[in-house]
Amino acid sequence: MKTDKPACDPLAWATAALPPGDTTANASNSVSEDKASTATAAPEDLEAAFDIDLTFVGLSSYEGDGAEKTMKAVSDGITACAAGYGLSADSENTKVVKVAAEKASGAGDESLAFTEDVDMDGAGTATFHSEVVRKGNTLATFYTVNFAAFEKGGDMGDIPAALITAQVAKLK
Repeated sequence: MKTDKPACDPLAWATAALPPGDTTANASNSVSEDKASTATAAPEDLEAAFDIDLTFVGLSSYEGDGAEKTMKAVSDGITACAAGYGLSADSENTKVVKVAAEKASGAGDESLAFTEDVDMDGAGTATFHSEVVRKGNTLATFYTVNFAAFEKGGDMGDIPAALITAQVAKLK
């Protein structure tokens, strides 16, 4: 993954459940919303099948003051990338047209949250919400995708607060 503005790298990595800073100790996973399914083969039920929140969670560990420095890089990136940036991954090019800070959960020792408005190949924009939480020398990154959201105006929805709380509680 490469951006056209190095200051935006931590933001791009965080929204891909990758470490937003240099580390060799990391893991990522996804958690999906648990909805009771009564789906049939009817088209409206197929649409409902895509109306599920999928949250990507990344964990990364840092030596010394690496976690604090990475949080500063994320904070600086939110400001430096406010007017957007270009992103390429696996020969796919994406344009983030706007980055804005938003209220973080307050979890952990430090937390930052931001939105990214992404150009969806000329079919409008989608707004993705991301959060980075530091607890000690560990960072947890979160972002949520809801594929049905494209039909509802493009906002992917907030990261479930209960998920952030539960994950951060596991960090030592």
